[in-house]
Amino acid sequence: MSTGKTNLTSTQFAAKKLLGKAHTSNKFSDVNESIPSNVSMPSDGVYAEPIPNSPGDAFYTLFSASAGDPVTVERVEFDVVGIAGTEYDANDSGGGGDEASAYGQHGYYLKLPSNYQTTSSNPNRGTGSFTNGKRIYDSRGALQLVHPLISNASPNKYFLKLYSGEVDDANELTSGDTIDWQIDYYSGVVFIQDFDGSKVPVSASAYLYVGKYLNEKISDISSSAGNSITVKDEGSNITTAATSFDFVGASVVASNSGNDVTVTLSSDVFSRTAVTSTITSSVSDKILGVSASAGIDIRLPAASGFSSGYNLIIKDEAGNANINNITIKTTGGDEIDGQTSIVLESPFAAVNIYTNGSDKFFIY
Repeated sequence: MSTGKTNLTSTQFAAKKLLGKAHTSNKFSDVNESIPSNVSMPSDGVYAEPIPNSPGDAFYTLFSASAGDPVTVERVEFDVVGIAGTEYDANDSGGGGDEASAYGQHGYYLKLPSNYQTTSSNPNRGTGSFTNGKRIYDSRGALQLVHPLISNASPNKYFLKLYSGEVDDANELTSGDTIDWQIDYYSGVVFIQDFDGSKVPVSASAYLYVGKYLNEKISDISSSAGNSITVKDEGSNITTAATSFDFVGASVVASNSGNDVTVTLSSDVFSRTAVTSTITSSVSDKILGVSASAGIDIRLPAASGFSSGYNLIIKDEAGNANINNITIKTTGGDEIDGQTSIVLESPFAAVNIYTNGSDKFFIY
């Protein structure tokens, strides 16, 4: 056995890759290979979301490039299955190699384990290609192993690990095993140049890309760009292509969950203050509900303390203002419709007042 790939193996792998085929056997020409392949690309080609340079080690856990970024990779334990028809003995005449090796299978494919849907934390598990037992190459690129070219970390965690039994360090097939294997990260196909019956791969550990691909990302952008919002003020258009909204005022709060925005008006906008005796009202009062057992005065703060347009409601809730008059007075030289005071003197009377924010109040 050699300690490196032969020229034949390297040539076959490279040529088939360029022709869109996965290399499963040195005995097969490119026309005899049935499993497709492609060239793995970083985020500006196939992957459309950022991938962590050095992800965590936990299996079936999702990792993101940084806080706030979408999760894009998941470490998975894959099953490794031999590909029928890839058996040969390089010693035979017309064999598949230019060196000796024992007779056996040289091509293998990776598939998701049978319990993927119950083990994975991927929110897309059970949909699309993220299903139990799904073969990587059957997904036509929907399932892809993250290629080591994505990372410059040392050690680079994206290199696939191959095992002769369950995923365990004691079973790992390393370079010291001299079987000279290689992985096609796009198709999930493993090729073993120098077959050894005691070192047949059974399982593998690698990172699966679970983020959005370029076509889905473009679709999201196109959908977002195509949905314009028309803003109207009592039926008259303000704009036909709104791109943003500004919410102004301490009583207005906006929050979002994804693309859904919720605008909340503070309960202070509608707050009611109960009044049973003479008071000086506050600039934060909105509704004064009066229930008096005697005549009372309500003195308004200076109009200059309010924002222009501020309004206040004063209501006789007890229905006895004809007996217990409610006198509303201004401060300083302020006026209410030209008067320094007004009186509510009929049962259940009410008054709505707004201010110019300077020196006047108006009844409306």
